[in-house]
Amino acid sequence: MNVRANTTTIRLPENRPPVHPGEILLEEFMAPYNITQQEMAVHLKMSRKHLMDIIHARKPVSLEIAQRLAKLFRTSVDFWIQGQIVYDLWHAVRNTSKELKSIKPLKLSLN
Repeated sequence: MNVRANTTTIRLPENRPPVHPGEILLEEFMAPYNITQQEMAVHLKMSRKHLMDIIHARKPVSLEIAQRLAKLFRTSVDFWIQGQIVYDLWHAVRNTSKELKSIKPLKLSLN
């Protein structure tokens, strides 16, 4: 499925949810280097509980956290934010609220 935003197309997986950036943090950055959750929380200047919530996809990676992760691991902020956007968008497209379903598009025209 493709979703267009201005001139950028975001590609969403069809048959599976995208990986949450918290899982990427755990599996690709913490586990291979034996960094504990407590150590990571200290490095990121955040509580261990907040970090656990991100790792377990209970909280999103905010722009502030993305900036911290990017600085810590010398990655781009975009890497973390795009991962969160794709994750959020995939779930939003599949879990439409009653309110969203009830909105009827306006028929606009300039005369």
